Amino acid sequence: MNNDFYRFKVGKFDCISVSDGTYDYDPMHLFPALTNDQVIEVLSSRQLRTDKIVSPYSFLFVDTGKHKILCDMGAGKLGPNTGKYVQNLKLAGVQPEEIDSIFITHAHPDHIGGTLNEEGQPNYPNARYYMWKDEWDFWFSDEAFQKVAEHYSAIAQPEIFLKAARGQLGPVRDRIELLTEESEVLPGVRIHATPGHTPGHIAISFTSEGEEIFYVGDAIVFPFLIERPDILPIFDMIPEMADATKRRLCDLLAEKKAWALVQHFSPFPSLGHVIKNGDAWQWKPVLI
Repeated sequence: MNNDFYRFKVGKFDCISVSDGTYDYDPMHLFPALTNDQVIEVLSSRQLRTDKIVSPYSFLFVDTGKHKILCDMGAGKLGPNTGKYVQNLKLAGVQPEEIDSIFITHAHPDHIGGTLNEEGQPNYPNARYYMWKDEWDFWFSDEAFQKVAEHYSAIAQPEIFLKAARGQLGPVRDRIELLTEESEVLPGVRIHATPGHTPGHIAISFTSEGEEIFYVGDAIVFPFLIERPDILPIFDMIPEMADATKRRLCDLLAEKKAWALVQHFSPFPSLGHVIKNGDAWQWKPVLI
């Protein structure tokens, strides 16, 4: 299987799941309410590695016929195996100059680290960006550093998050439209408020000829967290709100039988369906 990109269609829309690479997470630091033994039990019972979680970084390109759209911009040089988004788009036949619209789910480094190239210029020079206003306001606020330190100090230094958000997004501020209402922003393209992971996190849905796909960003982080929705990851800045959002979104995806592309869901292309299973859900990946 090609692990660089995966083509599929949603109605008349041409879609591509694009890999930005992979990133390794230490699971022992990700679930503050669990002991190490509990983390090992959760992972081993699902035949998952217990020493690290190897996460794909999968992103979505959609050609609606009128617009060529990206969901998020990848991690850039966040890790040794990331920063492949632009080259894999090109391998799929998409030139960065063609992109006219980019939706930013949230301003974590693995979603906006690829905004600028090594010369500090936009990787997508002709694009207009869409982002929830609360998300922008948070990352450029005076209290952002303290709040980031409170939530993320166990996994990374706070300045990494602030440097990424401000350093990558600040230079393109004049191209960013800040959104305040759930709406159809472009024909067939709707944004959904999904706060909790960050204050202004959004999901994006694409609808064509009765078919629908949701790019959910990090409103859901790993597949086993919908099987065990009681487990809250350290990444969620507002845990109770993130939990409510995750449950609401999973119910919506299951009810609609919509496709979902979820950045950190293995295996690549991180595409599949969320299925209701009692009080929880299961992930059914696309068969390649």
